[in-house]
Amino acid sequence: MQDIEFNEIRGSSMQLFPKNRINVPAASRHIEEITIPGRDGVLIKKNKYAATPIPIAFNYIGPADRWSDYWRAAQKWLSANNARLRISDDSDYFYKITYVELSENERNSDRVGNFTATFHTRDGLQYLISGTGEYDIEDVLWNPYEECHPIYKIAAEGVCNLTVNGHVMQANVGQNLTIDTDRMIAYREDGTLQNTSVTGKYEDLYLLEGENS
Repeated sequence: MQDIEFNEIRGSSMQLFPKNRINVPAASRHIEEITIPGRDGVLIKKNKYAATPIPIAFNYIGPADRWSDYWRAAQKWLSANNARLRISDDSDYFYKITYVELSENERNSDRVGNFTATFHTRDGLQYLISGTGEYDIEDVLWNPYEECHPIYKIAAEGVCNLTVNGHVMQANVGQNLTIDTDRMIAYREDGTLQNTSVTGKYEDLYLLEGENS
């Protein structure tokens, strides 16, 4: 039986289980066709990945007098925004979920409830759990996956240059600085924003597929 974990909480802990095996759609890019006068055919431009929904049908069985309690618990659990979704038989990976949309809850009997939760992914991509850990620079120079938006942590004092694949971001570091290229912000360990302490483009700090420097 499959189980899911959403927002760090397992559905099984609330007796909520997928009704059927989960079908996950493939991630897809926004494709733009470009026609050039005088040239046969079209050019294809691949843009960012599209937000892909993952519908999961749930059911639960419990005492008749607690039917609504299960439903309220499900609504609270699935109300989280910008949370992770993990599926039990592929638990090394997670999806970034922006929000969850719920159908009406069908009461087929006094004890049984059925509803569908549609998990709206940010981009349809799977992310490695191991990718959320901290690594030394030499451990991440080879990237066998898609383009990566890393978080850089710098412990230093003064002005430094962070150079990634020939692109430079200058940072004025006061003991510590975190540069989050995905959220495009810079901050100290205590959460204080330091966006004015960096000069350069966050996109230039992405790790490309393959070899990086």
